[in-house]
Amino acid sequence: ALLALTSCSDDDNTSPTPAKAVLGEWFTQVNTNGVLDGIPYDAYALLVTFQEDGHGLFMQYFLKDGKLVNALGSMTDYTVDSNGNISIVVSEVKVPLGENVHIAGDKLILDMSRFNLRGLTLVHPTDTQKQMIKEWDAIVEEWGGIGGDGSTTATEVTDEGASEPARVRNR
Repeated sequence: ALLALTSCSDDDNTSPTPAKAVLGEWFTQVNTNGVLDGIPYDAYALLVTFQEDGHGLFMQYFLKDGKLVNALGSMTDYTVDSNGNISIVVSEVKVPLGENVHIAGDKLILDMSRFNLRGLTLVHPTDTQKQMIKEWDAIVEEWGGIGGDGSTTATEVTDEGASEPARVRNR
């Protein structure tokens, strides 16, 4: 009798593991009305970045008539369980960024109850969206960059992430 043994290497697996599937940038923009720090907005954009080291960043952009009027952001820590459920925690305050966070195909799905946003669907940003984000970030820098009190707080980026949470001044 002839017995053949085969083994599978990581290269044979065409489906990425949940932890690898989440890496990179994820983006969404939705029309929704609200007021943040006394400033009304009619659209909301969210950028979430996951690094291989379990750290990341989220940026929230608030728009009125297509113009950036407010922004918030912070460093995050995240974990992914074997079922693909993702826990994202805002590093500075140890509060979850969202609920029911998971990967579904090539989409990242999450709820942000605090903003009455459920079933937010994030995808990898297009080149056009990356350019828009770059322009928004330039505006945030003009506002004084990070530091919620109007001051600029320098952060040192290392292999472990920033030396302190990155915050964006509200406008």
